[in-house]
Amino acid sequence: MAAAQPALDRPAGTVEHLESANWFLNSSISGGRTTSAVVAQQWRSWRGDDDAGRMVKKEVPPTFRSDADRREWQRRGGRVDSSQETRDFAAGGFSSRYTGAVPTDGATLRGWLTAGGSVHEAPVQYLEDVAELAGVRLLNPAQRAAVLRLLADLPGITVTGTVTDRAGRAGEAFPVTSSAHGLPAQYTVIVDPRSGTLLGYEEVLTTTAGKLNVTIPAVISYRSYLVADYAPMPR
Repeated sequence: MAAAQPALDRPAGTVEHLESANWFLNSSISGGRTTSAVVAQQWRSWRGDDDAGRMVKKEVPPTFRSDADRREWQRRGGRVDSSQETRDFAAGGFSSRYTGAVPTDGATLRGWLTAGGSVHEAPVQYLEDVAELAGVRLLNPAQRAAVLRLLADLPGITVTGTVTDRAGRAGEAFPVTSSAHGLPAQYTVIVDPRSGTLLGYEEVLTTTAGKLNVTIPAVISYRSYLVADYAPMPR
């Protein structure tokens, strides 16, 4: 289905334009006490073929489980207001990862994702790479198909069926359960079955929270991919 989709029209003078909503659980541990904040971010990027571009990250005020957590967060220097960061990049400066043409073959894509680094020890790391890639690069139909073929070949990947993502869209969920980063967690990509487009990505702690002050099962991060098109570079 992904490979059969028509390619997006690209008007002259446009670049890759992506927007996403992202949510992260940030925690700090000191003196045996864990303080956590839920940080929501909106990402917008414009990226040219020469890797010049702009990235805008907007953070809304974080939320806390209690007023005591908020006070402790502030005492440790954490921010509690909204903020926005805009970064402009000259040619070649946008990112050291995921530059150039994204491969259209699953096996080649696997090597491309780890170029310049070591081969991943855990299959879930490729799923994490794909989740990051979808947030920073506009993928054409052949590239989306390669991503799905790579995911389909990952040991341990399963299907949990139709779900509704954070933006209210229907998709198919494909999770991998892994303890690669310490705590047992389920890592899930959500795919639009009509186009093969990645809609979202989530990480959920499944059996224990370790020293984090959250209740199991606990979502610790998610990404919702909202816009992927061509647009003029902002001035």
